[in-house]
Amino acid sequence: MAAILVVDDEREIRAVLRGILERQGFEVEEAGTLSEARRRLQRGPAPDAVLLDLRLPDGEGTALLDDLRDRAPEVSAVVISGHGSIPAAVEAVRNGAFDFLEKPLERQRFLITVRNAVEQTALRRRAMEQSPGAFLSASPAMEALLQEARRLAASPAPILIVGETGSGKEVLARWIHARSREAAGPFVALNCAALPESLAESELFGHVKGAFTGADAPRKGKFQAADGGTLFLDEVGDLSLPLQAKLLRVLEEGSVEPVGSDRPVAVRVRVLAATHRDLAARAREGTFREDLLFRIGGLRLRVPPLRERPEDLPLLARHFLDEARARQGWPPAELPPDFLRALRAYPWPGNVRELRWAVERAALLAGPALPGPGHLPAEVRQGTPAAAPGSLEVARQGAEARAISEALASARGNVAAAARLLKLSRSRLYEKLAELSIDPAAFRPRRKGPAGES
Repeated sequence: MAAILVVDDEREIRAVLRGILERQGFEVEEAGTLSEARRRLQRGPAPDAVLLDLRLPDGEGTALLDDLRDRAPEVSAVVISGHGSIPAAVEAVRNGAFDFLEKPLERQRFLITVRNAVEQTALRRRAMEQSPGAFLSASPAMEALLQEARRLAASPAPILIVGETGSGKEVLARWIHARSREAAGPFVALNCAALPESLAESELFGHVKGAFTGADAPRKGKFQAADGGTLFLDEVGDLSLPLQAKLLRVLEEGSVEPVGSDRPVAVRVRVLAATHRDLAARAREGTFREDLLFRIGGLRLRVPPLRERPEDLPLLARHFLDEARARQGWPPAELPPDFLRALRAYPWPGNVRELRWAVERAALLAGPALPGPGHLPAEVRQGTPAAAPGSLEVARQGAEARAISEALASARGNVAAAARLLKLSRSRLYEKLAELSIDPAAFRPRRKGPAGES
């Protein structure tokens, strides 16, 4: 039974709404003032929807939208307004309200709107529970970031997420999506740095049949795929200037023109963009459009690098270790103290992404036993980064180490068999093993002594 909080200073209106809602099976609570509504939000489980009058004795009803963003961002609020306050109601919707209704209320539309609001809350809660964008954090820096992100999530405006490579920009984008009005829609991610110039426009905006050689059928672009949801443009600073101009036009007009077509297609998409580059400097250099920067960078969030949130390192490392062990069917395990000390001594230029692959690699090398410092990559053991912060080398090494470790695990430490699985020559695989400090012996079955000891 869905719970509705009715916030209105007129007792008669609250009584009428309660009667209508309870006959439809809703559970109803009432508040006559802003302070009463705030106390209700503080003392118990969040309601499934809030009906909110704009004019209350102790303040504007829209102030409660801020409380909802902080305490229960998934809850849908429907603003109820008199004729004279319609502009304020429209502004409230822009600031995160689900919808608004004008007094006097029409019963059928009222019930449809309430049911839709309750359903939207349910969809948001489901998205928050299932979203992979969950932050594991114990640091004040991340808590401050998430508080700010929670407030911005309800706005439909673009957000620019800045931070070093591997710091968790896409994770934050997914976290925001799960708490936004678009949570029930798709989350579509696109790495702009990996877009071939010849295919970039089609990838973003789609194309019609015959638009170019090989376009044998029409294809929707990422904007249309994200319609009704969120489009995450990772490394947006790597887009070419012509594509930047077309992106700006889409953001301003709310429509795309597929390649080969002159007919615009309307889209409703929340855009989140991310970059590790200084876009202001690139704008001064003329390699990034200043007007696009103003459009996507009005709201900005900075994800701190891992070295600025040391409290998160053991939490993340334990999570990655448990994930890696679970994939092999091994039980969870605590981080050995000497292993954790080695992790703390390293600066992690590749941030959370580098930490993940180093811990996963160590888990595979250690097998069912607990990992030790010797299972970590050489640069981590020595406390000296092997690659420059933000470079692609960290990502490449991580991907290669995971693939090689998994092949060795499947081949039970047999290098020749692992090389066949990887489609590499044995000599090339041995080169990679030396480069990545991977010992094949760690993947071989342990021999047991007479009493069963390893």
